[in-house]
Amino acid sequence: MVWKIILILVLLLSVRFIPLAVGDRYMGGGALNYKLAPELFSWANFDGEHYLSISIFGYKFLEQAFFPAYPLLISIFAKPFSRDLLSSLINSTLAGLIISNASFLLALLLLFNLLRIDYSKKIAYLTLTIILIFPTSFYFGAVYSESLFLLFSILSFLSARKGRWFWAAFFGFLSCATRIFGLLILPALLIEAYQQRAHLLKVAWIFLIPLGLGFYMLYQYLTVGDALAFYHLQKLVGEQHQSGLTLLPQVYYRYVKMVLTVDKFNPIYQTVLLEFFVGITFFLLPLYGYFKKVRPSYIFYALISFLLPTIQGSFSSVPRYVIVFFPSFIALALFINNLPKFFRIISLFGFFIGLILEAALFFRVYWVA
Repeated sequence: MVWKIILILVLLLSVRFIPLAVGDRYMGGGALNYKLAPELFSWANFDGEHYLSISIFGYKFLEQAFFPAYPLLISIFAKPFSRDLLSSLINSTLAGLIISNASFLLALLLLFNLLRIDYSKKIAYLTLTIILIFPTSFYFGAVYSESLFLLFSILSFLSARKGRWFWAAFFGFLSCATRIFGLLILPALLIEAYQQRAHLLKVAWIFLIPLGLGFYMLYQYLTVGDALAFYHLQKLVGEQHQSGLTLLPQVYYRYVKMVLTVDKFNPIYQTVLLEFFVGITFFLLPLYGYFKKVRPSYIFYALISFLLPTIQGSFSSVPRYVIVFFPSFIALALFINNLPKFFRIISLFGFFIGLILEAALFFRVYWVA
């Protein structure tokens, strides 16, 4: 509740004191509606626009990069109360916000239960605190699919930890229909099953997880003639993305050059710094977690999920992608917990200030992640 109240205050203050970014692209609800009600539509900036469009009109060209579970849920809840385009837009935005915030609350409660299997209350609370104050955590409360995916992925891992493999597969399937990272839950759960020495017949359900992606690929093939449209369109909807495979050292080299050459007074410079910081930190955290005996299935999931988007040559959007990699936040909590008290406070305060700054920029349509 405190987290949400702070974000609402940041929104109200940013609308009053921070000028809009130049241009009228990417404003939630469209430029006209955004300017009439920024307190509502600021939560749907950038990708939120696409989720609203898909929920109201269905998929259009270039929108196949956005997986269907989240906009489908928005449509289910919003359409019965929508009479025209304006009411559809308002209701879809409200439905998206309700789904995101409710999913995030449930995800935090379930993550606490998952953490308590292996860790003390102190580490569990610290992990949740870090997730809440991480600089890009505001996406959990926006019209984005991060909260829903986090909920489904935690339910899948929690079910697996309790030996409920059918439900692990079911929620993994839903994760796969929400974000591409859901596909990586399958190999992670195979590692988990091996560690539990679970019987193959009991865990066989998890091989159905990729069907969440498979059904979407079939839909894309039938509608646009390209089963991999969600991937091929990434280089069009993300300007920094490219075709082919880029190795991680090449990505780091590019970011070192950008840090040294980009105008320090350009608003995009802070985004470059954030992407570079996250790109280093979330590669190292799973490695640190390995030495701290974080569960192997968690380590695999966090590391491979981080590496997946980097193969297209950029850390663009990675500061948003990583907020759903809960094992990395476990490792971060273990690291911060071992720091002297002064440095613990400084670290948490730094995250919190970053959250305020990044949220304010996002609300005023400056690119963050």
